[in-house]
Amino acid sequence: STRTIALTWPFTAAMRARCDSTTLRLVTDPLRIDSAISSADWVQAGVVMSARIGVVSPHERRRLFLHIGTHKTGTTSFQKWLLDNEPLLLEHFGLAVYQGAFPNAREVGLACANIDRLLPVRNLPQWNDPAWRAHVGETIQTQLARDFSSMVISSEALSFLRAPEELQRVKNLLEGFDVTILVTLRNPLEYLGSWQRHLTRTGYELSDDPISFAYVKEDSWLARYDHLIDAYATAFGPDRMITVDYESANAQFGSVIPALMRHVVDDIAQLPAWSSVRFNSTVRFESARPSVVKRVLSRLKPRR
Repeated sequence: STRTIALTWPFTAAMRARCDSTTLRLVTDPLRIDSAISSADWVQAGVVMSARIGVVSPHERRRLFLHIGTHKTGTTSFQKWLLDNEPLLLEHFGLAVYQGAFPNAREVGLACANIDRLLPVRNLPQWNDPAWRAHVGETIQTQLARDFSSMVISSEALSFLRAPEELQRVKNLLEGFDVTILVTLRNPLEYLGSWQRHLTRTGYELSDDPISFAYVKEDSWLARYDHLIDAYATAFGPDRMITVDYESANAQFGSVIPALMRHVVDDIAQLPAWSSVRFNSTVRFESARPSVVKRVLSRLKPRR
């Protein structure tokens, strides 16, 4: 059944991306708004319109594969492979790749984290500024307004999130999409050792504070995978969770890329070449693009 109501709807960047010069057509889930109005009816802050609202069935929703890491599990290789091969992935599978401000899209996770968290935010002093977070949200919505059948968003910073309100922020950003969570896990002690070496190599001091990202003792919260999975399963549903074992993936394929992508596409044999992609350090990946990062940092600074 449907009914007609009047709505006051604030414009976002995603909405503007769906507008032409004369009409506005909006679609949102889990409710569909199907209406057109003339540009004369637009107002600066929003639009008032009559709309017929009906429930959108799940099979009509576009799919999002949210890859949340974890760190030190081939994530950088996966991200570079995705970015390098998006044209082919779009052509053959209708699969888009989220184009983050950083190659590892860390702004997605940081924008959803509680502001009192002890996280690696070097070069992003504005990460807890509401204006910066709002800008990140608009950027994400613009990306989600692109024309695609499905999209992969890969941001290992999302693996830092645990609190219900943090996960709710993630869920709100992706509202209306059919979301599947992909997470790669490796042996906890090997992970903590690799993370410790990464922190030391990149100039971070290790911490004795149990809530710090730099706390790498055996009881570290970072290796409590059960807490991570429970947090995302509670927010998105246990049936939305797919876990990839890092050691098994490397034993079978020599890479996590096909182990992840077999949950995204029907036939991994049709994927672009992945066997030669090897990036063991995010620093190495980002250091090849310093000018890009500097431009991004400038663009994401909130304007006052």
